[in-house]
Amino acid sequence: MSREHDGSGYAGAGALRLRLLGGFSAWVDGRPVDAGAWRRRKVSRLVKLLALAPDHRLHREQVECLLWPALDPRAASQNLHHTLYRARHTLQPGLERRAEPRFLRLRNDLLELAPYGELESDLEAFERAAAAAFASSGDPAAFAAAAALFGGELLPEERFEDWAIDRRDAVKATYVELLLELADIERRRSGLDAAIDALKRIVAIEPLHEDAQAQLIHLQGLAGRRHLAVAHYQRFRTLLNAELDAEPLPSTVEIYRSVVSGRICRPAAVATEIADRAAPALHG
Repeated sequence: MSREHDGSGYAGAGALRLRLLGGFSAWVDGRPVDAGAWRRRKVSRLVKLLALAPDHRLHREQVECLLWPALDPRAASQNLHHTLYRARHTLQPGLERRAEPRFLRLRNDLLELAPYGELESDLEAFERAAAAAFASSGDPAAFAAAAALFGGELLPEERFEDWAIDRRDAVKATYVELLLELADIERRRSGLDAAIDALKRIVAIEPLHEDAQAQLIHLQGLAGRRHLAVAHYQRFRTLLNAELDAEPLPSTVEIYRSVVSGRICRPAAVATEIADRAAPALHG
């Protein structure tokens, strides 16, 4: 099957493709599932829940407890039966009554999503790429490629559902760690603009991440953009005051002061100074 882009930056060839980062969408055999088909929230939540589960399977009682925690077991079981029916027909319109479901199977009290291995998701593509980057011994291209697959917050429409919170936090932390490592690699390669861009992407989603904020101020100073570094520090300090009633850490203040005083030089000036210092030795 040819790869098709769905507009989210993710390309996949699975029979069932799910977009979980930045919002939920589904494709079956390359055709998008109409968003209106998910108007019953429990139907989409059943698919999302299984998409996040290990091996995409859960015991039916787990599903019932997670989706209908306030109901007694009998009522929860009835709701699961009806929701499973609707979800199967959403993914397979025209599914005959006694036909084997292709994407949602209930067997031995285990509920499975895509039991025949026909599932791809942008979340799993991102997590695989991130693992490859961290195993790459500092390849900037691998880190940049993995970060590019992050399409946004995991299932933002389910922000307050307990079953999504831990995975959402883990995915976000992985994204931030990728960008921090990328910024460090690029800084060591003198790729200041690329490092600054990576740090900006962190503070866009984690504005209180002081390590990233401090590095950004530092690198803006190194790049000779003192006015931007100073303005950035002032914005960050104001944010800390407003959100946490706190001041920047002493190390962040020291970076700011070094930028203001000019002790952080432009890379070109540093290179010239090193060359001037080395010249007498070379002539000798």
